[in-house]
Parts: sequence; structure tokens; C-alpha cells
Amino acid sequence: MGEFVMHRLFPIVCNMSLTASVVILAVLAVRRLLRRAPKVFSYALWAVVLFRLLCPVSVTSAVSLLGALGAPAQERSAVTSVVEYVPADIVRNMAPTVTPLPQEPFPAEPGKNIVSTAPSVTQPAAAPASPLSDPVAVLTLTWLTGMALLLLYSVISLLRLRRRLVGAVRLEDNIYLADYIPSPFVMGLFRPKIYLPSTLTETERGYILRHEQYHLRRRDHVVKLLSFLALCVHWFNPLVWAAFILAGKDMEMSCDEAVVRELGEDIRADYSASLLSLATGRRIVAGMPLAFGEGDTGGRIRNLLNWKRPQPWIIAVCAVVCVGLIALCAANPKGSGTPTEDPPASQAETGQWPSVEAYVQQVMLSQTEARYYAENADGTASGQPHTAAVTDRKLEYLTKGGELAGLDPDGVLEEWEYFYLVKLDVDTASVALVGGQYYDDEEYFSLDDRHVIVALRHDDGSYDILCDDSINDGGDFFGYHNTMEEAIYDWYVTDRKLDLPLYVEDWIDQINYNNPNDKPGNYPVHRYDVDGGYLYIPTSAWIMADVTAHRSHGHWEWYSGYDTGSILTVDRFTQTLEDEYITSRKQGFEPLDDTKQIWKRRQGGINERYYFYPTADGNGCWRVWTLWTDLGISNYVHIFIEPQVMYLMAESFTPTESLPAAGASTRTTMTSTYRAEVDGRAADLTVSYTVEQRNGELQLCSLDSARARNVHGWEQVHLAATVEQHQSLFGSGLYQYLVPVSYEADRGSGWETFQAVVEISLTGQYSPRRTLTQEELAAYNAVMDPAVRDESGDIVDLNIQPFSYFFSSYYENVRNLNFEELSVISRTAARRPRRNLRR
Repeated sequence: MGEFVMHRLFPIVCNMSLTASVVILAVLAVRRLLRRAPKVFSYALWAVVLFRLLCPVSVTSAVSLLGALGAPAQERSAVTSVVEYVPADIVRNMAPTVTPLPQEPFPAEPGKNIVSTAPSVTQPAAAPASPLSDPVAVLTLTWLTGMALLLLYSVISLLRLRRRLVGAVRLEDNIYLADYIPSPFVMGLFRPKIYLPSTLTETERGYILRHEQYHLRRRDHVVKLLSFLALCVHWFNPLVWAAFILAGKDMEMSCDEAVVRELGEDIRADYSASLLSLATGRRIVAGMPLAFGEGDTGGRIRNLLNWKRPQPWIIAVCAVVCVGLIALCAANPKGSGTPTEDPPASQAETGQWPSVEAYVQQVMLSQTEARYYAENADGTASGQPHTAAVTDRKLEYLTKGGELAGLDPDGVLEEWEYFYLVKLDVDTASVALVGGQYYDDEEYFSLDDRHVIVALRHDDGSYDILCDDSINDGGDFFGYHNTMEEAIYDWYVTDRKLDLPLYVEDWIDQINYNNPNDKPGNYPVHRYDVDGGYLYIPTSAWIMADVTAHRSHGHWEWYSGYDTGSILTVDRFTQTLEDEYITSRKQGFEPLDDTKQIWKRRQGGINERYYFYPTADGNGCWRVWTLWTDLGISNYVHIFIEPQVMYLMAESFTPTESLPAAGASTRTTMTSTYRAEVDGRAADLTVSYTVEQRNGELQLCSLDSARARNVHGWEQVHLAATVEQHQSLFGSGLYQYLVPVSYEADRGSGWETFQAVVEISLTGQYSPRRTLTQEELAAYNAVMDPAVRDESGDIVDLNIQPFSYFFSSYYENVRNLNFEELSVISRTAARRPRRNLRR
């Protein structure tokens, strides 16, 4: 916001003020020539000044006062232009011209959208901050402060005046008499009121009242408000103050003349005496836009005494002069900057940037300074950041993550990420690296320069940058979305405040936990679209049942991943709602309230609800069914909330005929169960994981959760199991992995921790296992031993883990392996950090 005010708004105000100054001087000159003419013409001339002070754009004309004076103009359309004495964004225009990078460093590999290994972006010379930056900032702050003070003065004056109106008596309609005011005035905008001093005689009251009514008839109270606002904006221009004061005088004198013209010249003496009796030496409300009174009594009396009814030809000449001057001052010259004819469609560019690369180049070149922390003598970082000049930049990567068409009517939405390094004019050793910062071999620093962009690509290939956000502090644009297209969709819908359902919502504030200390930071849910509606399903702990055969009949089903027996189904029926109500009542369900939308049934510890919705097309109805059991729900934090979550899922269902899609989902939540046995005791371990399809290939996206269930032999098994995320995962086949899991169980002597390995498959299909033959065992040892041991038998390469190859080979009979030697290698390898393939 500050950048916009300093670099955009303030230059516009300066241009309007300079343009209006030229017009004010012209009006003053003509007003001097019309000093003997009726004041209504002088008053009318100030309208063009007010227009110039409030509107930066005007229509163009071949005949223009500003054009004759050579004012610099820039076209904004075929018929409008703007005068720019001060170039827009004056500070940034002082920056070096952007030189496009060569296109060769951005090769497009087949099937990839990554631009990398770009050369460094170097300016011909170091780019110090613009010398105009600080002065413009000071001037902008001064301008804003003056405007705020003037508005504050006006508000305070208005409040003080309202206190003096306590006890005012209504005379008639909108006319009031007040005891504590020295002169009459008008107050208000939409319902203006006339306030008269109670000391006026009947005769004086008649003159003054006609004067005030002329003000209201001409909407002078509206003009006065606009004039005051213009004065607040352009308070720094002395010519604007002069115009404000003189326009007020012309306004009052023109009303005086109107009263004399209506009542006759014989009243001038009495009217002047009335004005003299009201003279206070100052204006009643000099700085209030919603209340203005009479002033300059001496000038008004002199004008009345010299007033004579004008001849018709004088009025005609004055009218022509005024109209001509207003037309000359209101029009702008043709100007430059925009072609007079529309360019061919093939050459026109709609967007602001020819490419995303060009925008990123500008961002890099515009960074002339960087903040860093200095390293103290004891190796710690300084408490306050320092500033250093940036002498060079280097683009590390520029990646297009996805695109979405059809949502923005003007083009295609795209998501990009970029990251660049900077070189500083300080000693590398003096920079403290904090928060993951680093520098490369060429001493380019990574100082918080990772960004995500949402860009709009127009049909001509040009771009508008809709947002550019830093992602250094852990920000994740992708979030819990299944595709990048969904992430773009949700960002755009949220940013533009569109009335469309998001793909991801957060229900954390709608769920009550049995232990508030266990409440997580968020509870994300994802939109699932059915044929004719949608609902939200939690991103974890709820699994969609394989009911492919029923989809064509309008049936969808989800169940709890904690094996609690909780279930939610969505069904579409051709029957009417009334028919379903009758069926539900026969089944023992009762409506919760008179709306009959929700029906419930409880029997044998089983809790059920029906949620009914009419279809969007009017044919049939929807039923969402929830079921949970008293036995299945426990105080375990994630199970305790299941009934609440199910009700929220059911209530989120929304029938709709069509939904804008963000692309097919590329993520699937899957589970795999393994029976772990210890001394004849058995427990089932279930791992939930997410599989993503990228470029036609399945990849493991994340390991989400694990749970355990007592099968036989254990006194009890703790439901929550733990995936050993820090352990390495190794593919045992093209789409198979082995996942280490730890769980707690009680044999009767207390809780113990056990470990097992669960096999997961990205395809849902598992390869058969078999035992190594002696020949295969010999070949295995022949390959592995030289890779990790030297001639004396010592391990030399800790990057190779033979135990991982053991796990990934799926051998049921380990007796054929030298297990003692394998254990030694495993313990040695475990001392170093393990690589983690989890995304």
C-alpha cells in the first residue's frame, strides 16, 4: 500500500495540482476582465478548476489551453489522455533499464516445465538506491500528514459548531433559529438545514433566508464539500487556497445579486444593513465541508451598492467567454504514448509482461539492497539486520507448476515458482547464515528469495502477474490440494471473493476436542464431487470404499480409517422427499425438527442419521447416511471427534447441477495392512499413504498415518501406531515399498514398544515373495561386500546400506543370509543420518 501511495498516487496528485494551477491562473485572468459582470459568471468559471483538481483524466481536443502551452500528455484511450508533468512511478523510473536475458539458458526439455541453469544477471554497474527514493518518501508522508490534519481540524470545528446549536428551534421546514450563532449558515449534505441567528428582525430574516435558499437551490452545499475535499488533497498548493477563497466569495456575491434581482434594487440599502449587522470579522465555518456560512461582508456590501441590472448583450458576451474558457481548460491535448490506430491483433499485447521470465528478470534487477545478519566474533548472529548493496544476481530455477483454464475470462491462470541468489558488496565471512541460508562456490547468497507466482496468460502469450509471494517461511501454495490446478483454483476464488466452493477448507474451529491440549493447528477437508453435488471429506483418517459398481446408481461410501465402524454414505434416489420421509419413519427414524431435513435412530448402541436434500434438477432427492457406534467411539483424540466430523461432512453436502472443475485429481489415499506376530501374539498394522500420478507414473507422495489393532494374544494394543518417518524407504519393486512402523502393546506386564515392517503398494497389487537360492545369495554377497568393505574387511562407504537391499528383496527365509554380519553393518550404518524420500 505504501509503495502504491508513494509511486503511483502521489505523482497523480502532483500532476493534477500542476495542471489545475495553469487553469487557476487562466481563470484569475478572465475573472479580472469580468469584474463588472454578474458574479454568477465568475462563480461558474471555478467549476473547471474543481474538475481539474479531482479528475486526472480528460477528453482530448485539438483546441486546448494546455496543448497551446505544450503540456506533456499521455493517451489513455482513443478519446482521453492525462497530463504528466511528473512521470508516474518517478523513483522506479530511475532504476536501470532491464536488459532481457538470452533465451538459450532456458531450454525446454520434453515433458518438463523447468527453467534452470540460467546465467547470472549482472548490471553494467552497481545499482544503488535511487537518489529520489528518500525525498519522495518524505514528501509523501508530509502530504498525507497535512491532509490528515486539515480533515481533523474540520471534524473538530464541526463538532464545536454542533455544540453551539443545542437548543435550536425549528421555524419551518428545514429552517432553524439558534441563539449562539453570529451569522446564518447552511449545514448538512443530504438533508441540509438553514440556521439563522434568533436576533434577526422579520425584515432581515426575509432577505437572509432567500440568500440561503438560493444556495440550496444551486446545490452550493455539494459544491462546497467537493471544493473542501480538493483543498485537503492539494493543501500544499497556494493557488488552490486562493481559488478556494475566491470561489467562496463569488458564490456569496452571486447569491446576493440573485436576491436583489428578485426583490428589486430598492432593497439594496436594507439588505446591506442586514449584512452589516451580521458582520463578525471572520467566517463562521471556514474549514467545514458540511457547514458553510457567510463571510467578506465588506466586499459583498460594496458589490451590492455597485450592482446594476445587466443588459442582455452583456450577459450573452459573458456566457460565451465563460463557455469558451471552460472548454479550453477542460480539454487535454492529444498526447503521445499510445498509437492513434489499433495495432493488428497479431502485434497487440494484452498483458503487462511479455513472459514470466521477463517479470522475474525485473524482480531480480530491482533488488538493489539485501538485509542480512552479521556474524559476531563468537560465531553468533547480530541481533539487528544489516543492509548491503546487491552487485549481482543468479537465477537458480524457474518452474511452472500447473495451469487452469476457464476460470478467469481473460486468459489461463498459471502457477510458477522461482528462486535466485544474490551477491553482496560485503565480505562473505562477515555474513551469518541463519534460517537455512547459504552461499554457493561463487559466493552468491540465498537470502529469502524463494517465491511463488500466480500469473494470467492472455491469448497473445503476454502475462499479468496476479501475486508474487515469498515462501521462505514454510509457506506452501500446494497445501492439501490434490493437484496444482486445485491450488490455483482456490487461490483465485479466495482472492476474487467468488461465490464458488473451495477445494480445501479448514474445520478446526468447528470441532470440539475432549482435551483442548490435543487440538491440532488445523483440520483440512477436501471437496469431493459427486454426480449432482459435492461434500467435504477430511484429508486423512477417512477412506473411500471401493463401490465402483454402484457409482452409476448414485452411491458413494466412506469409512473411518481407525476401524471404529463409523461410516458415511451418499445416495441419490428417484423418489420424492415425502416418499423417503415415509420410508424413514417405517425404519424407526424420527425427524430432529419440523424441517424434516435430519432424521435420527438409535438402537443397540448404534447411532444413525439421515440427511435429506432435494436434487438441483428437481428429479428425486439425496440422502446422506451417517452411522457410528458407542463401542467404536473412545476418548482417543482422533476417534472422540468422529461423530462431530461425520455430522459436518453430512451437513456440507450441497446439491448442484454443475461445478467448475480444476482438473482431475492425481492423488489417491490408500491403505495396507500387515499382521505382526510376537511370541504367538498378533496385531494388525495398517498404514495410510497417498499416491500421486506424475507424468503418467505413480509416485509415493506421503505416509499419512498408522494404526494398530489387537488380533489375539495381547492384553491390549494401543490404537495409535507410528510410521518411522526418519527411516529410509526403499522400493522392493517398481511400485512397492517397505515402511518401518512402531506400535505399543501389553502382554500383561505393562506397555512395550515393538517394531515391524509393513509392505505398501502404489498399485494395490503385491508381488509374490520367495527365498534366495544359494546361487543368488552368493551373488548378492559378492556384489555387496566389495562395495562397502576394503581388503581388510572394514566398511569404507557409509552411503551404501546393505540392510536396505535385504529389506527390499522380499525374502521370507532369512536363515540363508549371514544375519550376524548384516546386523553389524546395520548398526554401523544407523549412526549416520538417513535419507528421507517422503515429499
